[in-house]
Amino acid sequence: MTAAAAPAARGVRRSRIGGPGGAGALLLPPAILLALALAVPLIAVVVRAAGDLGAGGLVSEPLDNAAFRQGVGATLLLAVLTTAVALVVGTVYALAMAVSRPGLARTLSGILLLTFWISLLVRTYGWLLALQPNGGLDYLAAQAGVAGGGLGLFRTMPGLVLPMVHILLPYMVLPIYAALQALDPTQLRAARSLGASSTLVLRSVVLPAMRSGALAGTILVFILALGFYVTPAFLGAPDDRVLAIVIGEVFGRQRDLALASAMGVLMLLAVLAVYFVADRTMRISEQWERF
Repeated sequence: MTAAAAPAARGVRRSRIGGPGGAGALLLPPAILLALALAVPLIAVVVRAAGDLGAGGLVSEPLDNAAFRQGVGATLLLAVLTTAVALVVGTVYALAMAVSRPGLARTLSGILLLTFWISLLVRTYGWLLALQPNGGLDYLAAQAGVAGGGLGLFRTMPGLVLPMVHILLPYMVLPIYAALQALDPTQLRAARSLGASSTLVLRSVVLPAMRSGALAGTILVFILALGFYVTPAFLGAPDDRVLAIVIGEVFGRQRDLALASAMGVLMLLAVLAVYFVADRTMRISEQWERF
């Protein structure tokens, strides 16, 4: 086969694979998996809630529940605080990865990815040992002379935000880092050659370039924080139960499947509404297409 014929043959093979029949065959397994793992359980939950409570009760019953209303406030507060801290820390971390030497950048990347490699339960239990009274952080604070009586972070909202940021930080750093990697180095050299200071380059070139990654990471971390269960269950304050814990208690202790289903449906609708509003105002889906 000649060199000119090889690309044509590859194009024919690609056209056969990407044709209507090939695309349908490739999409069939994930479509079946999506239907079985997501659509069927979701439909079952909606049918159970609407069938037992009625269409009106699907909304009114959860809203009449005091624990649900308190859970909404605690969940929103936790998600906002976690996202804000993760945005600041993630931006600094991504900038450090982008400007570091290759060896140090790989080390920072490996430390960050440890979050994915270690079990969520193990990481949460590690923070439990660190935050509990007379735990690791209290010991370090006492040795440093900062708080001899302890930091008092165990089962508080600030103490919960720390492990939440640690767990969700990669979802903020990686989109920002990807946006920084797409930055044209000639723009930086041009700005410096024109006499711009490092602060001006950061404000006028780097930060606008990472805006798409920051938006994507912010929405991703916020949505994930809304549905967290394990970490708030271990480290959250008893009076600040998030929605996932409230739904779990209604389902597991009270055995009220209809009410738990209705709460879950409202929570899902709230998450979808957050994403829809963010996508309409900030074009999140267009930003994600770049990664």
